Amino acid sequence: MISSIAAWFNAGGPYMWVILGVCAIAIAVAADRFIYYYLLCRTDPSRLQNRIMDVLTKKSADRFTFLKKGRSPLFVLLQTAVDRFEAGAPMEQIEEGVEEASIKELPKITRRISYLSLFANIATLVGLLGTIAGLQQSFGSLASAEASQKAALLAAGIAQAMNTTAFGLIVAVPCMALFTFLNNKQQSLINDIDDTVVRIVNTMKTVRA
Repeated sequence: MISSIAAWFNAGGPYMWVILGVCAIAIAVAADRFIYYYLLCRTDPSRLQNRIMDVLTKKSADRFTFLKKGRSPLFVLLQTAVDRFEAGAPMEQIEEGVEEASIKELPKITRRISYLSLFANIATLVGLLGTIAGLQQSFGSLASAEASQKAALLAAGIAQAMNTTAFGLIVAVPCMALFTFLNNKQQSLINDIDDTVVRIVNTMKTVRA
């Protein structure tokens, strides 16, 4: 099995290594985003929101120490809001602080997602480039090689053309699927952040009133 895959890979020529490099980088980017979204940003926004609102309205002794345990953008924005609220800052300053923090924190969620779409395009185009190179090799062999060598050179050129195209698509399709999946996830996280922060700030306004 491994030997047949290696033979198939080698038949594709040098462009296969370029596509393999693109694949490796795409895997690294996807792994980074999965870890960030599903480990670092893993939380229940509704539960967190209810806990903060409980502290704000019932003056719980717990206060907001639990916010310091999180490092995700949601926790940072909420920590900014409650820090200013606890310091007695007016609501305008609380909202300004949240907006300033969001400028720094929200790009962390969208970071590197667009690369997956780029890698899909690169893999496809490099595969097509390998296809053209393979076809050129095939036609060149018909014009310059000896009759006994033409069949072997023609087969090698066609193998390079087909293998690079196939490998490019094998890499590109998962990249596009991952891009769509992770893009939807990051949009969901941003929506949760917006909804939670707005509700908490509105609760602060009610408490201050």
